[in-house]
Amino acid sequence: MAPFSSSGFYSTKMAERPVDPFAMEIWKNAATPRCKHFLWLVHHHRLPSAALLHHRCILDSPLCAYYSATEDQDHLLLRCPRARRVWRMIGWETAPFLQMFRDLWQMPELPDGDPRARSAVVTAILWNIWKCRNAFVFRGVANTADTVIKEDLTLWTSRLPQHATAAIMEFCNSTVT
Repeated sequence: MAPFSSSGFYSTKMAERPVDPFAMEIWKNAATPRCKHFLWLVHHHRLPSAALLHHRCILDSPLCAYYSATEDQDHLLLRCPRARRVWRMIGWETAPFLQMFRDLWQMPELPDGDPRARSAVVTAILWNIWKCRNAFVFRGVANTADTVIKEDLTLWTSRLPQHATAAIMEFCNSTVT
């Protein structure tokens, strides 16, 4: 029997866990590490929404900063009227009715081709809904997500192969006005 080591313990524990197929969508994304971590939190239902912070006795109210509805992560990213406006703006009217945020990666309106480009588009949209919400909650700034999404996607194209960059720029020019 081998002596105990933390790396051996970690390897053993990880081998017992089921494989998470969605993890590849997160970690092979063209987004920045900060955005990947954000997606990981959303994937594991750990995004610090008002409802979660209220449940942990950090906030007094679980309500959305914009509207008087419970602000869980599905409300914040998909169903809040401000998020719905973003989904409508880019032509994804069905997004608020999806069962899980992971279903966004299957939207037919995403650019064809490189899966990293498709994943970067979804990540940019979710990330910027989150950023705009935080700007409002913490600084009182009411940004619109459309320009911020376009800026982030343009910045992220440097992290992708050339053929994927073209797909993202086409998406920006056709849907994000």
